[in-house]
Amino acid sequence: MRVALILKKLQLIYVPFILLCLLFVSGYSLLHWLLIIEFQLLSIDESIINFWLPLILPWPLLFFYLRPRLKLFRFTKSNSRFIYFVIAVLLLAVPTIVAQEYLNSATGKLTQLESINALLHQPQTKYYQLNQFYIDKKHIGVQRNIEPIGKGNSELRMSLYIAMPIFAKRNESWRVGAKALAWYGKVYEKTISNRLEQQEKEALFQEFIHHSQQEFNALNPDDFVYLDRIGPSSRYTQLLSAAQKSSVYFEGYQTVLMPVNQPFEARNGHKLAWIITWLSFGAILWLLMSLMLKLDETQASKAAQLSLEKPKAELYGFLAEFKPRQGFVITPILFYINSLIFVLMAFASQHFIAFPNSVLLDWGANLRQLVLEQQVWRLLSNVFLHGGLMHLVFNLYGLFFAGMFLEPLLGKWRLLGVYVCCGLVASLASIGWYEATISIGASGAIMGLFGVLIIWIWLGLLPLADNMPLALNLALFVSASLVMGLFGGVDNAAHLGGLGCGLLLGSLLRPTRKAHTA
Repeated sequence: MRVALILKKLQLIYVPFILLCLLFVSGYSLLHWLLIIEFQLLSIDESIINFWLPLILPWPLLFFYLRPRLKLFRFTKSNSRFIYFVIAVLLLAVPTIVAQEYLNSATGKLTQLESINALLHQPQTKYYQLNQFYIDKKHIGVQRNIEPIGKGNSELRMSLYIAMPIFAKRNESWRVGAKALAWYGKVYEKTISNRLEQQEKEALFQEFIHHSQQEFNALNPDDFVYLDRIGPSSRYTQLLSAAQKSSVYFEGYQTVLMPVNQPFEARNGHKLAWIITWLSFGAILWLLMSLMLKLDETQASKAAQLSLEKPKAELYGFLAEFKPRQGFVITPILFYINSLIFVLMAFASQHFIAFPNSVLLDWGANLRQLVLEQQVWRLLSNVFLHGGLMHLVFNLYGLFFAGMFLEPLLGKWRLLGVYVCCGLVASLASIGWYEATISIGASGAIMGLFGVLIIWIWLGLLPLADNMPLALNLALFVSASLVMGLFGGVDNAAHLGGLGCGLLLGSLLRPTRKAHTA
């Protein structure tokens, strides 16, 4: 009986997950190789292909494939099922991410060129060795960049991108109208605190430029084993911008190469070993976790129903939650507006993981200096903007959950009024606290909605014992937002402003009807 039970667990959850893991890693890698590397049908930022998509795609895949299977087991703690789900996502994502790095280096071909001029007559490859070349340190292009980074823009990253033209011979660079066929890239970077006084920042920037100039003067660009062609990425964009400032730049030639000073045979490092090790570790860990589960005999008898019909029904049921309906109109509309603006920004900027500050400002981000210059509309427009995909997902979750509870009790127009009012107060709090921080996001307005719910629970208008899921999610969202702000990266001024406004409005407003118990 015990052996039969173990076999049942393996059949229901272990073997299907292991097969899915192997199929996902190999299938995603195959598509990457075919579409990006071999036939070059798509040109997408490498960070998206190598990291973000392998990290994001397992979530919906496992939601419809693994989640129904987990329901066949009993869990002793309310959050255990979620823990299993998150571990499953990591077991899929991590080897896939490492596999993409290995795929890039392992499949990259090394092309031997007699001179850089032969680049025009050869199929494009990832790696190159040059027999005859001249890297010109005089006709360089330089791109300077200062970017707030870190949590809460607490740091400044100073970058100096230098693009040096590559010619076949030295005398080619002297010709009138000479144009470089490729560019040799060099990057200097330094990070400083963004909380320093402006004079201190300027002094450190000048010091960074001076030291970078000294290092560049001492640089021997001929000292490399082979060259690595940079694919679409932020580094490529910056180096190409530097090249465009050179007098020998020609828009038809946009190849950027970076020097590598190690043997070509060592390019893969230990990536393959890491993939095998992680897959083996994942298989053992998931086996132990599967054996620890207690099978629900009643649910297990329905295991045969785990077909394509059930995931399809779950998908339709999931999407139906976002449809406007009686007592739930403004929340899904706000959900769609935030999502639509994000999609439009992604198409316009060709970013979606994280938007540059320049894009955010163009679309209406909040900034004290611009608001004081009579661009008051930014106080509201920034409430519908998000800095990246994860920022959007986190806020949409908060909006959906708060609106699901609050809109039936508050009414659609009063909910919209609370949302807008709290968003405006959050924006005012942000520019009042931060002198030069770009602020965006619906989280201030959402914190206001949670503020209304918190004060209603405090006043007994929503009995805590009957609304425990609501209370737990309130505690999770509010505490996570505020605690993350203590470490930077989150506009706590906007969060506290929106929350305070919501608490005040909640003390003045009352539910239009009795709350449903959870």
